[in-house]
Parts: sequence; structure tokens; C-alpha cells
Amino acid sequence: MTPDFSPAMLRLFLRARVCHMANTAFPGARASQERGAKTELRKAAAVTQFEFDMAWMGRLERPVARLKLWISLGIDPAVFGIRLNEGGQEDTP
Repeated sequence: MTPDFSPAMLRLFLRARVCHMANTAFPGARASQERGAKTELRKAAAVTQFEFDMAWMGRLERPVARLKLWISLGIDPAVFGIRLNEGGQEDTP
């Protein structure tokens, strides 16, 4: 079974992590909790606001930005023998 590191899967993982972070680390109104969690995750990944927004929508095609976000989530595709490419992934032999 090959793990899925597609832009759509990254979107799901980002939304789950932001929801978890918002519920545990940021007291206050729901909108500000989510905003704070998104900002913290974006800064941890060292990606631009545009790249994060595209990943949030499941449309981030840039492999370097996707890799940074996956690593900030604590998941390294290289451990699974996966190399990210433009818009998808490729198994490495």
C-alpha cells in the first residue's frame, strides 16, 4: 500500500491539525482560534500565506512548499520512499 501525499490529502491533514490546535492551544472565539492555529502552522512550515492558502484549499502544486508543510505536520514522505513532484507524488525505487 502506497501512502497518499497528494494536495487533497495535505488539505485533510492541515484541516485536522488546525482543528486540533484550535481546540487545545488557543482560547477564545472559534474564528480567532482557527486563525491563530493557521498562523502558527504556516510559520512553523516557513511557507508564504499564498502557499498555505492554496494548501488549505487542496490546490498547492509546488512540491517544495508541500514538503515543508508535510514535515511541519511531523510526516516526512521520504521515509516512505515517496518523492513529491508537481501536483502529485512518485514512488522512488
